[in-house]
Amino acid sequence: MSLNLGPVILQKRKAKGITQQQLADFIGVSKASVSKWETGQSYPDITLLPLLAAYFNISIDTLMAYSSQLTTEQIRELYTSLVARFDTQPATTVLAAIEDVIHRYYSCAPLILEMGQLLLNHGDLLPGTTAAEKLTRYLTRAQELFAHVTELSTDLVLLEKARDFSAYCSLLLQRPDDVLTALGRFVPAYFPSESLIAWAYHLKGDEQRAVATTQSALYQYVTVMASQLTNYLQLVVAQPEKFQATYARGQAFIDTFDLAKLNPASVINFQVSSAVGYAQQQDTAAVHTCLTAYVTCLVAVKFPLRLHGDGYFDAIDEWLNQTDLGHALPRDEHHLQTDFVTVVLDNPLLKPYLATAEFQPIVQQLAQIKERLSHA
Repeated sequence: MSLNLGPVILQKRKAKGITQQQLADFIGVSKASVSKWETGQSYPDITLLPLLAAYFNISIDTLMAYSSQLTTEQIRELYTSLVARFDTQPATTVLAAIEDVIHRYYSCAPLILEMGQLLLNHGDLLPGTTAAEKLTRYLTRAQELFAHVTELSTDLVLLEKARDFSAYCSLLLQRPDDVLTALGRFVPAYFPSESLIAWAYHLKGDEQRAVATTQSALYQYVTVMASQLTNYLQLVVAQPEKFQATYARGQAFIDTFDLAKLNPASVINFQVSSAVGYAQQQDTAAVHTCLTAYVTCLVAVKFPLRLHGDGYFDAIDEWLNQTDLGHALPRDEHHLQTDFVTVVLDNPLLKPYLATAEFQPIVQQLAQIKERLSHA
């Protein structure tokens, strides 16, 4: 629940035209106690709440400004504050804080959805004996939360997100039949509702909103396309010609939309996936090309990394602001930086190449980047 007890006491006291001392005398506490209540430094003892409510002629719920629901901004702040704790607190403490938030806002479906995503994105940083044990433990817990969202909400957008995230957990848990049961065995026919929204604004004469709506849709298409190309590379590794064609088209797509600046994380993932695929095909020259492009992109990345538009996507800020996490990325900033380096250095398929003289300049650049990030 969300409590704003202090501001309510302050507002009601002033509306009644009394001083802090007068309120303190009536309740039987010190003036300093009332002052601390109003500034949020402390709360009244629970036994005093009925007396305060009666004095102001309001209900206890009104006095406490009780609400089991949170705004998008409040949820976003909670998510980012919990993620930030990974840098300063033990994993057991962070987990306890996450579970405490879940307990306190258990009827707030959007918050429960975000807590499920937090476990999905950061389970590897939470307590556990092995990576496999942590994967099972926190993905299972995330699925419990996504299931709870479906019990709480009738919002179609929330329900779809909960279903998709739960299916993703099943995929990571290597339960393909659960994925197919949840999502179906064929890709559903896509009907672009964003086009209807854009043209509705166009008919109203609001061209600015029509453009902004279409841009936000295109921005998402571009991001999804980059991800799909990366995934497709992994599926056609055994087909060298198709793999090469996919890499070439993907690279052209990256260049067309200047993704290295617009969404560098998608480029990094694409180049690493390409390098691993070429390593499986034992194409040394192509591995070198992909890792060179990867390092070039990584060197140019400016942290903190945030979602943003550019000269082409110049009207998407309002849309970004209303998304679940705004301009922030789901993964913790510090660990995202580490991931970008270790995804190559620790990859068993790439290590034989990195050990050769030809790849030493790349290894040295990665070492410098790792050092720089460790002191950031």
